[in-house]
Amino acid sequence: MKLKIFQNKSLSTFVTYSLKYKWIMLGVILMSLLTSGAGALPAWLSKYLIDDVLVNKDVRMLVLIMVAIFVATIIKVVSGYYANISSDYVTQTINREIKIDVFSHLQKLPISYFRKHKLGDIMARLSGDSAMLGRIGFILFDMLKESITVIALMFRMFQVDFILAILSLTVMPLIITTVRKYTKKIRKSGRVRQDTSGQVTAFIQESLSGIFVIKAFNNSDSMIDKFKNISLDEFKKAYRSTKIKAKVSPINEVITTLMVIIVASYGGYQIIVAKTMSAGDLISFVTAMGLMSQPLKRLISKNNDLQEAIPSADRVLEILDIPVEKDFYGQEQILEKHIETIQFKDLYFAYDGSKHNTLKHINLDVKAGEIVAFVGKSGSGKTTLVNMIPRFFEATRGELLINGKDIKSISLDKYRDLIAVVPQESFLFSGTIAENISFGKHDVTEEEIENAAKMANAYDFINELPEKFQTEVGERGVMLSGGQKQRLAIARALIQNPQILILDEATSALDTQSEKLVQDALDKLMVNRTTFVIAHRLSTIRNADKIVVMENGEIKEVGKHQELLDKNGIYRQLYDVQSGKKEKIKTKEEALV
Repeated sequence: MKLKIFQNKSLSTFVTYSLKYKWIMLGVILMSLLTSGAGALPAWLSKYLIDDVLVNKDVRMLVLIMVAIFVATIIKVVSGYYANISSDYVTQTINREIKIDVFSHLQKLPISYFRKHKLGDIMARLSGDSAMLGRIGFILFDMLKESITVIALMFRMFQVDFILAILSLTVMPLIITTVRKYTKKIRKSGRVRQDTSGQVTAFIQESLSGIFVIKAFNNSDSMIDKFKNISLDEFKKAYRSTKIKAKVSPINEVITTLMVIIVASYGGYQIIVAKTMSAGDLISFVTAMGLMSQPLKRLISKNNDLQEAIPSADRVLEILDIPVEKDFYGQEQILEKHIETIQFKDLYFAYDGSKHNTLKHINLDVKAGEIVAFVGKSGSGKTTLVNMIPRFFEATRGELLINGKDIKSISLDKYRDLIAVVPQESFLFSGTIAENISFGKHDVTEEEIENAAKMANAYDFINELPEKFQTEVGERGVMLSGGQKQRLAIARALIQNPQILILDEATSALDTQSEKLVQDALDKLMVNRTTFVIAHRLSTIRNADKIVVMENGEIKEVGKHQELLDKNGIYRQLYDVQSGKKEKIKTKEEALV
């Protein structure tokens, strides 16, 4: 059994975690021994009850047996109680520790993992499936108690009559073979069922997240039909698993009955014909066998439950096998001074599993304090390139250098402290406005939070709210408007005092009034910072120090607004499409006037 445990990841993981609580585990084992021993005691007492009390009319023995039964019951319930609460403590603690470890691991996984896996399935693994880890603990402790009881009763059977015990246990190999045969089927069907449950959870999460779009396109009936289909698939796989489990008990019931018939026939012969066994011995043997039948059934049932729980637990622990983001490569390099230069040197990038390079031959030099805007058609690679800066993605070839040092050799924790990101659609966490502004920075004072809010043009609207900075924003900031959320996101970036700022067209989804307030806040935020802007509206980047035009994952043009217009290339085409008119190209003579 020990080897079997360590051959399975979930079981070996549970055992590894439980070793931290070895003294409590030892106490659980001792309490289980007492519980099982007290429960098996009637197998011994029944002999004396028949031979000494009923046959020999020994009143003193009757009193002793009654006292022994009462004492055994007290021992059984007390030891059982402490065994249960101790095993529950260890199991729940281990379950919590594993969930924390998995959640911590998720936080350190690269962005690419979340691109490939549905959020709903990840949630199902961390919540529903992780509960199975706790269930494994309960099952293992229950199996421990049942196993001890079975062993104690088997000992009594061999003590009474060795041959009779051998005969009665000849059917044990049949039971073990049956269990082993269905164990693999139960585990396999359990994994299929849990994978399907994860898909159902992912569908529900996606549907509820997109409820606005569903209603806007009046597509509720279609989504309901889809849910019916996938839930039917989940039902079929769950029912199949139930049918496999249900076959085990009836088969074992028949085998157990066969064992009783053999014992009764042989025992009757020994008492009536051979006269080598007393009635008390046979009753003691039958009592032991009868008491053993229920723990044995429960043991088989628990094994079925264990095999069904293991695939769910395996799904959780699979997350721990995914490599986390590496802090740095090679020998760690320290940035000892302010960022002065950022260089992209012949940089290439391809997504995992893709043979196609999303970025290729990227070369770009950026000086401290410059505003660099990336423009291009959708799919040109500008977002991917900007995501290379905070190491959300790692270059497959080439280098990205900060002050001449490859960012891969700089500690990720220290490096990302230098960067702030303001996305197109700001994500706020459930909590207060103050908590969201100070997110990511420790030991922030109220004055720093208020100053950041003032610079982000958020101070006035915050003070109009009933709870001011302690106002709850709701899930994803649903209690605030788009412009208010964007200004809080800017305040969140400001309070970090970053050296590098990344903006993903933070005003494109706002109304005119909100856009003006947000743009003014962004202008303050960009002062004395190296800023990278993903631009969708070219009118917002006229004053950029460098405009980088991208197409098919390559940099095609670099320059200032007027310079690129004068080139009459890709940028000019993009500008003409957006402006709806052609801007006159100035000649050198006109430019000098």
